[in-house]
Amino acid sequence: MGPSGSGKSTLMHCLAGLDTVSAGRVWLGDTEITGLRERELTRLRRDRIGFMFQSFNLVPTLTAAENITLPMDIAGRRPDAAWLDRVIDTLGLRDRLGHRPAQLSGGQQQRV
Repeated sequence: MGPSGSGKSTLMHCLAGLDTVSAGRVWLGDTEITGLRERELTRLRRDRIGFMFQSFNLVPTLTAAENITLPMDIAGRRPDAAWLDRVIDTLGLRDRLGHRPAQLSGGQQQRV
């Protein structure tokens, strides 16, 4: 938390390896990410970091269900069915899974 311009977003971008730091080092667990190459950072972001953006960034041609599982699809993984069911029920999206983002309310899009 802090005032506008205090560096909150910059800090988050550095922690996620989206921006490079001008001084110091960034560690994710026991991995120093400061010196990683772009390909290694991409793999790290894909496998170990989750993002919740202010704007929804949903793919408009995919359904809610497809948008939910998209990161795992890109990584070549299949979601655990029990986990996916729990997430869908927790977010109250069960009856909206076949809808595209334009057919969802703003709150539903954010939960997707």
